[in-house]
Amino acid sequence: MKIINGKRKELEIKAAQLIAKKINSLLKIQERVVLAIPGGRSIIGVLNILKNENIKWDKVHIFMIDDTIGNDPGKNFKQAYDIFLEYLTKQKLLLSNNMHPYIYFNLPMNKGLEAYKNELKLISDCYDIILLSSGEDGHVGSLFPNSSVKDPSEFFVNVKESPKLPSDRISASRRLLQKSKCGLLLFFGEEKREAYENFMNNKLIIADCPAKLINSIEDSYVFTDVKNL
Repeated sequence: MKIINGKRKELEIKAAQLIAKKINSLLKIQERVVLAIPGGRSIIGVLNILKNENIKWDKVHIFMIDDTIGNDPGKNFKQAYDIFLEYLTKQKLLLSNNMHPYIYFNLPMNKGLEAYKNELKLISDCYDIILLSSGEDGHVGSLFPNSSVKDPSEFFVNVKESPKLPSDRISASRRLLQKSKCGLLLFFGEEKREAYENFMNNKLIIADCPAKLINSIEDSYVFTDVKNL
């Protein structure tokens, strides 16, 4: 795991360039790449830069790390579409079939999660590259400390009564995220100081600080503008 410090705008450029580099490297040895992204404000700058990188987007499949299923369902995908995916599709760079929002809202939850798992397995058994952003409590995706992060599911989990609204969500499981080939984790903003300190605290485990799961990925990178730790 490599930690990269700096100013936020510079880190956003570095993160986007790194994702592009990793995608292009993987495409030299495999037919397609699965990139998984979450919601949240921290990733907006990275995605805005990433959409202009030189990438064979027709070989890339975009999945969601997590999304809302209660009030305002699909909120995270809507954000990604508005700032990132719509541009790529309008430029005819990304195929519409390569976007994979969670759309199974009308199915019972267990069947919806199974359907999304099967959609992923048609392409790959895991995410190739994940972009994560830590919350103030150290959560990533919708894996929250000492709750949903403990779910042993292999692929996706239903998160009920999430500490963060909307309360009902789906999320990639800890096990699925840890299988990724490459992971990037963002700690942006002074409000993430405590989360970053917990991340660096060797006495805490993943259950206490879910962001620590990035350490399980051999090829992993942490970008932070938190100063004077």
